[in-house]
Amino acid sequence: MAITPVENIKQRLSIIDVVSSYVVLQKAGKSFKGKSPFVSERTPSFFVSPDRGMYYCFSTGKGGDIFSFIQEMEGVDFKGALKILAERAGVELTAVDPRSRDDKEKLLSLLEDATRYFVVEMGKKEAISAYLVERGLRKETIEKWRIGYAPAGWRNLKEHLLKKGYTEDFIFRSGLLKKTNDGSKNSYDVFRDRIMFPIADSSGRVVGFSGRIVTQDPGAPKYVNSPETELFVKSQVLFGYDHAKSGIRTFDFSLVVEGQFDLVLSHQAGYTNTVALSGTALSLSHVEILQRLSNKVVLALDADRAGIASAKRLSEVMLKRGMDVKVARIMGGKDPADLVREDQKLLKQAVGGSVHVVEFLLNVLRDEVADDRTFKLRVREEVLPFIALMPNKIDQEHFARIVGERLGVTEESVRHEISRVNERAPVDQKSIPKDVQAEIKVRIPRRREEDLVSHLYGILLWQQGEESPVLDEKVLYKNLELVLGHDSMQSLVDWGEDTKNEAIFKTEALYAEVGESLKKEVASMLHELYVVELRRRLAQARERLRESERSLDTALQERELALCSSINETLKEIILKNPFEKVFTEQ
Repeated sequence: MAITPVENIKQRLSIIDVVSSYVVLQKAGKSFKGKSPFVSERTPSFFVSPDRGMYYCFSTGKGGDIFSFIQEMEGVDFKGALKILAERAGVELTAVDPRSRDDKEKLLSLLEDATRYFVVEMGKKEAISAYLVERGLRKETIEKWRIGYAPAGWRNLKEHLLKKGYTEDFIFRSGLLKKTNDGSKNSYDVFRDRIMFPIADSSGRVVGFSGRIVTQDPGAPKYVNSPETELFVKSQVLFGYDHAKSGIRTFDFSLVVEGQFDLVLSHQAGYTNTVALSGTALSLSHVEILQRLSNKVVLALDADRAGIASAKRLSEVMLKRGMDVKVARIMGGKDPADLVREDQKLLKQAVGGSVHVVEFLLNVLRDEVADDRTFKLRVREEVLPFIALMPNKIDQEHFARIVGERLGVTEESVRHEISRVNERAPVDQKSIPKDVQAEIKVRIPRRREEDLVSHLYGILLWQQGEESPVLDEKVLYKNLELVLGHDSMQSLVDWGEDTKNEAIFKTEALYAEVGESLKKEVASMLHELYVVELRRRLAQARERLRESERSLDTALQERELALCSSINETLKEIILKNPFEKVFTEQ
């Protein structure tokens, strides 16, 4: 069997060769380590295993092989990563016979043909070209962004694509056709009499469109976007990202705007780091896409109330991820496109004068509210929640001080109010006996349950493969099964080889140099995981107890009450004393 291009590339390029082009690596046992390329950090948490051909970042949880690494760093899909690595490895990628292309490639070809059709139609409409120039777009900008025009007829594009050999069903799958509402099988073009902006994936391939209406029609939406398709997933595509990747790295921040004209005119003005929401809600995937290129973002949205509300929504998602979020305040009811059209220096001034979202909201509220007490109350309700979202305590302290100065109150009072923001009312437990409620509140380390399971099972697999294991893997297996239960343990045993290899790599990177301390760490993790499991079982038993009370089934109530008491007693006992310490320290 002939070797595949992927296998050929992996034979010619080691993961150390690839990663070291982006990250300074140092030897760490069997692996190499360095600072994460995905987030800013002081202590290295990024590990690379040359033996396994894998990398893993403990700060972000991202990991994989050379192809996934290039996808992350260059913002491309697998095909794009394949091209980059093939060129570097000197591997020639042979062209695929068009007749054997899969559906995805055919859909991409269809959307490319549609894009070309819209561009050609634009050339026939001098009035549309004149309108774009009037909006401030230069000819080269129109050509760069491949802006086109969808004719006013109901089936112009459909007929064009049918002549190109595409089936009607296939055109439906691209999102360019709709069915009529009369129950028949008739269909019509989604985009009619609209200026067309192609929306591309990270590799620059068209996956959808945004169409702006030309004719004034109060009953028609100003913009229509392609529906979600197998290629166009709105939560994963940012308009303009394919053009902005390099600019985001160069400027070290993303400029986020609202609309299509805002985007293309911002790029025209020199802000080649601009992306647009284009009518879609910002998703966690969008934030992750931007954050892997830069942790900084400037929001340049409309100056109206809707724009301010949008800035709040976007900031909430980004602040949770630890991003540095600033807002460019554009006055006079204008948007970025208006500024560039008037004088592109105005956009530069607005972006240059951007302030952190906390300070932006303080300024907005101060302009809206004259009364000092009302201002303070509004700040408590509308600004402090954003500070509470910040995972960095130093940032919280910084902005608590700023808010205190602006309000004329002590920093301590601001911190106190921040601490109350996310307080939640306790679950109603009035019907549960006090002895069942009285769980001992002793602080133990809090790590994610899935991390504890992955680390413990990874240690088990790792120790099974060592000639001189630090601990008895059979004892670890027995105790991990005790904590998780037989079924959950079996699901770990059924992991695929790739998943097992990844777990081994992570644990090697974390624990290869701890020696005998591994026993103590394993005992600590088992203890923590057991507490988590028992608390879950107790919560489930308490819920069943409430349900039994509502059902008036006395026998069931007694059984559930006994179970609650039993679990709670076990929980109290193991919280006070780790039962696993003796098991492993005496090995």
